Formats: sequence, C-alpha cells, structure tokens
Amino acid sequence: MSILHSFREGGRRVWAARGLAGWLYLASLVASLPLALALAMILRRSLGASLVADNLREGFDLAWHGEFAFRETGLADSFGPWVTGMLPVVENLEGLLDGEPPTGDWTLLLAGLVFLLVWAFFGGGIVDRYASPEETHSRGRLFAKSGEYFFRFVRLLVISALFYAAVFRWVGQPLHRRVEEWTRDVTSEQTVLLLTMVVYLVVGVLLVLISLAADYGKIALVVEHRRSALLAFLRGLRFVFSHPGKTSGLYALLLAVGLGLVALYAGVAPGPGQRVWWTVLVAFLVGQVYVLARIGLKLWFLSSQTVLFQSAEGLPTAS
Repeated sequence: MSILHSFREGGRRVWAARGLAGWLYLASLVASLPLALALAMILRRSLGASLVADNLREGFDLAWHGEFAFRETGLADSFGPWVTGMLPVVENLEGLLDGEPPTGDWTLLLAGLVFLLVWAFFGGGIVDRYASPEETHSRGRLFAKSGEYFFRFVRLLVISALFYAAVFRWVGQPLHRRVEEWTRDVTSEQTVLLLTMVVYLVVGVLLVLISLAADYGKIALVVEHRRSALLAFLRGLRFVFSHPGKTSGLYALLLAVGLGLVALYAGVAPGPGQRVWWTVLVAFLVGQVYVLARIGLKLWFLSSQTVLFQSAEGLPTAS
C-alpha cells in the first residue's frame, strides 16, 4: 500500500469514527477545568474590586502583571500575555529542540500526566477501531479494549519517556553546551546559527524516531496481541528501520498537514488584546477549535500508521 493510500485511508477512518476525537476533547477539557478554576480564584483574589480590574477590561496591563508575577508563584506563573496565540506553541517547540524536558508548576505537570494517561487508556480502543473498521464497534467495545490494553500502554508510555529523557540528558543538553563552548569567541552569528540548527536537527530526528517507535509499538500491541510493552517498542523500532521510506514519508506528509494547521492558527489566533465579551468568546472558540484539530491530527497519525503497518506486514485490512 502506498504512502498516499495510507494517508487517505487513515483520514477516512478518522472521519468515520470522529466521535473518538470528541471523547478525547472532553477528557482534555475535564483535565484542564480544575486548573482554570484555580487560576481564576488566584486572579480574583489579586484583583478584587481594584481599579486594575477595570483597566484590564480595556486591555492587558503589563504593569499590573509585573507586580502579580513578583507576588505570586506556582500555578500563577503560567498566566501572562504569552499564553494566547502562537507563543505557547513556539515556546514548547523551542524547549524540545533545546533538549529541555517539560518543566513548570507541579499542578501543570500533573494535568499533563493525566492527559497522557487518558490517551493511554483510550489507546487500545482507538487502535482496535482503526485496525478493524469492517467490524461492528460500540461504546462498550471501545471501553473494553481500552481497559484490556491500558496497563500495556502505560508501560509503553514509561519506556518512551525514558528514551525521551535519555535524548534530553545525553544528547540535547551536552550538544548545546558544546556549541556554546565552540562559539564563545566566534563573532559570526551565522556560525552560531548553523551549529544550533545542526543540534536541532539531531535532537529532532531522535525525538521523531522515538515517537515513531512508540506509535508503531502501540499498533503492534493491539494488532499482534502482544503483552510485552518493551518488545512492542522494539517491534515498532524494527518496523521503522525495515520500512524507512514509507514510515518517514507518511510522517512527513502528516507533519506537513500539522505545519499547515499551525500556520493557519498563527494567522487567525487572537492575542491578549480583547476588550469586549464577544472578542473574548471568539478567542476562546478559536483556541478550542485548534485543540480539537490537534487531537484529530494525532488520531490521523495513528490511523494512517495502523493502515501502513497492516499493509506492510500482510495483515488483514479494509480499504
């Protein structure tokens, strides 16, 4: 099966089972609501009935935020004008390419862990749905398959996290330190930029390789009824190296879709300057559509990769 066929068939299966995206969106919403409510209480306590609250209705007050950031710590550190628009996306990407593991307040990290566990729970049911589209599926089967493979997916998540940590610890950070040492007396910005881009390329390739191995490992767990998460990860890695052109080509095609999505969001995402209720509502809705689109893209990755895996390994698949 060609890359384009896997791409198209994967998209068709995602659309046919679009309710899965809704379930995952609701799960992400539930995971984020407690944090949103806690942050709202912090802001309400800080603003009270002061004139600053009235000023903020006319636009973001950087002077107030400077004092707020100085007084508050923990979850409050996550609030600022940078949380809107493209800045969070760019900041997260830069952190990954710099070889820095996710950091932040423990409540944010806990919420991220909850979201990963939600994906781990639904993972088995999602792959089962995409691997056997011709069979009868129901909500009961989704939850049954999800529960059956949950702990295997959690173990695979831990294994993947260890590999990611190894890249951050022993590749990304040492290479960036070495670049700083080599360019300490260099006056040409082009040389610094070139070496930094090389490091970004190396770290990016390794992160993509781990991601691909984990994705195809998930598929192998369900499609081949494996029990060992480690062997499934190695199976995924072997599949990537056995079919480098197809796996990398499919990934590049889906990545192009993702970059197009990011570019579209960058063009329409509003900043922190909303002054009336309907512009705040529009900003919120645009952000939620982007979140839902990202979930759909992740499902598209998994669905297309499932089609490719079944086809390349000669396993039954419907088209």
